[in-house]
Amino acid sequence: MRNAEMVIENTSGVVRRYAAICSLLLLTCLPSFAQSPNPAANGAVGQKNEGFYPGWTLGTSFEGSTSGDGSVYDLGTSAGYNFSHHFGVDLGVPYYFVGTPSAVKTKNPGAVSGSGIGNVGVDLKWLFPRETMNYASTIHLGAPTGDVKKGFSNGHATWNWGNHIEHGWGNFTPFIDGGVGNTVPDSKYFKRPFSTFGYNLAFEAGTEVDAGPLSLSVSAYDIAPWGPQTVISKVFRCTSGSRCASAGKTTNRKSYLNSSVSSGDASLTRDNGFNFGVEFKPIKTVDVEVAYSRSVPLRLNTFSFGISLDIAGVLRSHPSKLSSSR
Repeated sequence: MRNAEMVIENTSGVVRRYAAICSLLLLTCLPSFAQSPNPAANGAVGQKNEGFYPGWTLGTSFEGSTSGDGSVYDLGTSAGYNFSHHFGVDLGVPYYFVGTPSAVKTKNPGAVSGSGIGNVGVDLKWLFPRETMNYASTIHLGAPTGDVKKGFSNGHATWNWGNHIEHGWGNFTPFIDGGVGNTVPDSKYFKRPFSTFGYNLAFEAGTEVDAGPLSLSVSAYDIAPWGPQTVISKVFRCTSGSRCASAGKTTNRKSYLNSSVSSGDASLTRDNGFNFGVEFKPIKTVDVEVAYSRSVPLRLNTFSFGISLDIAGVLRSHPSKLSSSR
């Protein structure tokens, strides 16, 4: 594993430069595009895909990650409206469940488990499927509605803007993501045991292999922050009645295990690693996924899962039930 980490560390710079070039080209030529953490379309790009389904959207999901530093799960519900095949808006809110390992609790009496509402978020989405390339874009805006003491919010309004492009060759669909924001976003592979506040660039590059209802994905990611950074722990809570504040600058990458709030320079939140995921789609409206992620700087192995249901898709497939309920 140590040799694998050295390979990732040596190649992360190459991945970062390559993804940065692609992202800069996108930002230059396409003025309002953003990152989608998932491939923009299912299956090969050459398949017929007209984009979003116009009309109302409604969905729910239960996702989570577990590692030696804690477990973070969220039950999310979102509703929105697609104005066309290419543009839509979603409003969503997660409800978090956090578990802290007994080993962490033993060393740190302040380490606790908890649950609560996270930040309410709005997604502005664009999708442009083509025969040769799919392009997806998302601007995410978050309101600080979550509890800062529980780490479910960083106490600030947040934004993330990213890009996703993919090109299919048969059953293989390579993709590149590139984004920028003032917080490090969670991904489907990694629900972090902390929240952050500070500017960063986020890159991911990999490929998906489609085998009917089953698909595999492998990718490498890189988080490149700049300027002051703040980390708010989800597994270590502020003392009751006290104000959450950093005790001073730190370079401890795992300060979230023994401090509620930590601050430092860009090195505090810099991250890179690799992901591996398996997605199963038994029917069109249901997604089931399991994944593994390795953070090299944090020396952290994370196992994740996700189950999502497209409620609007279910209603569309049973119009008689929808009309009878009116």
